Amino acid sequence: MGDVDEMLHRSGRTARAAVGRLEDSTALDGPAEVVRRVAQAVLRPRTVSAVLRGVPAGHAAHPPLTDVPIGLWFSASALDLLAPVTGRRAADRLVGLGVLAAAPTALSGLADWETSERRDPAVRRVGVVHGVANLAALGLYTTSWVLRRRGHRAAGVLVGLAGGTFLGVGGYLGGHLALVRHAPHHDPLATTTVERVATGVRRTTTRGPATDAFEGVPLDETKRSTTDHGEIRTWIEAQGGRPALIPPLGPHEVPVPAAIFPSGPSGSGAVPATWQEWFDAFDRGGLAFVRPAQLTQAPPFFELAQA
Repeated sequence: MGDVDEMLHRSGRTARAAVGRLEDSTALDGPAEVVRRVAQAVLRPRTVSAVLRGVPAGHAAHPPLTDVPIGLWFSASALDLLAPVTGRRAADRLVGLGVLAAAPTALSGLADWETSERRDPAVRRVGVVHGVANLAALGLYTTSWVLRRRGHRAAGVLVGLAGGTFLGVGGYLGGHLALVRHAPHHDPLATTTVERVATGVRRTTTRGPATDAFEGVPLDETKRSTTDHGEIRTWIEAQGGRPALIPPLGPHEVPVPAAIFPSGPSGSGAVPATWQEWFDAFDRGGLAFVRPAQLTQAPPFFELAQA
């Protein structure tokens, strides 16, 4: 049993190392930028964005949708191999249904990726490869369906099996994104809290020493914005602050990130939290951290806005 356990662990380490190389590959950032532009165009209509992100379901739509084309396509391959004569008509229909089901599945995955890739470069890069693998699978299964319809059944079956290979790679990377990288980071029902923060009703205000600890993205001449976890933590700690959370007001809201400074908490009702809890709430709310460009005269403060 010891040899078997070691073999299994070695296999897992090899697979994780391969994905780690994808996570670190800056060469994928260029293609990711192209995908981001496509995603922003597709998700521009608010209703489309809400549906694809899973608002009607109460959680991300992509994970359960993936079961549909995967189940249909692998069932078709099973019939191709185990019942090549009696199951051929059912197999052909399953392939076609899988092609139809792949469209909403891919679009919901694009929505999840667009939400998370801004905060996690690893999600950005692995997500691109995940999408390419699944698109390759879709292309092969579509070709398989066309070949079957034209009477080239043997070729259609082989092309479908090739599609299953790409589907397996895409599924593995999707599992890594969900279980290891915890993507998507956004809670689709966190809109109430986000809107309240974005409009300033629950703005967090600091009163620490005037320290400019990092450079963010300029909003105007007075404020800078970032979603980078390291920069946010550096800035808050430079003011002598510690992470805190304001408890949610309702069951469908997430806690509001705040901070406790030497002069007091940055928000009413803030309670101490870990940085992990702080950034979990920050990511789930889809927030951006806004702080003054310079802290020279007015008391320093930070705000949370919709990213």
